[in-house]
Amino acid sequence: MTNLGKFSIVLLSAGIGKRIGKIGKAQPKCLLKINGKSLIKKIINELKKREAKEINLILGYKAEMIIESLKDIKGIKFNFIRIKDFKKNGHGCSWHAFKDVWAKKKLPILLLHTDIFFNPKFLDNILKSKKSNIIGIHSNHRFYKKKSLVVDVNSKYEIKKINFIKKQKDYFGEVIGINKISKHTSKQLFKFMDKFLVRKNKRLSWEIVLDNYINKTCDSLFVLKNQNYAWTNINYYKDFKRVLRSNEK
Repeated sequence: MTNLGKFSIVLLSAGIGKRIGKIGKAQPKCLLKINGKSLIKKIINELKKREAKEINLILGYKAEMIIESLKDIKGIKFNFIRIKDFKKNGHGCSWHAFKDVWAKKKLPILLLHTDIFFNPKFLDNILKSKKSNIIGIHSNHRFYKKKSLVVDVNSKYEIKKINFIKKQKDYFGEVIGINKISKHTSKQLFKFMDKFLVRKNKRLSWEIVLDNYINKTCDSLFVLKNQNYAWTNINYYKDFKRVLRSNEK
């Protein structure tokens, strides 16, 4: 397995989770449990298996609940970065909030959402790829939703466009919230965000921010083909119930 000590690991955990209803009001989505373990702990466990020693968490909604839930985890140094305007801003701003911490070590970034349940093969394939910039995707079109964020690519699997599925005629895969970003691209992307994330742009998701970055800079970011493993983004209660039915004993 890839040694994650060479990466700055960032977990995005600031969102409110309005779409999931009452259970989202009681706790952040990342604390929902599958087989007795929260989504965020499952992710951290996979990262520990790959020799992660330090993890950065971007927190907003009910941050203290998340911090408290992680107190029993040994062998990981947690850096908690709280953002104030999480109710008004999208997770493009959450990523940007990591800029100053990243600048201290300037390592490649491994960025993950914490409201996802996924087969670890997605993570391993991204880490093993020789490409330095990989946006993780799921490439089984049967499972896409009306509000899915998808990518269109060229013949080299280089990203041409990222947008909502309803706005794209052609697309190759759905964004899954697991990404590997090089040191060089991280530096350039943070500079871009400094100027781009103003006014209404603050509400944008990182996917749309990244799409604007690609169009502006022509930087090369890639996807992997044949990524058809199990994955669920838990946005709605029905997503959570589906994962429970498939995984709980």
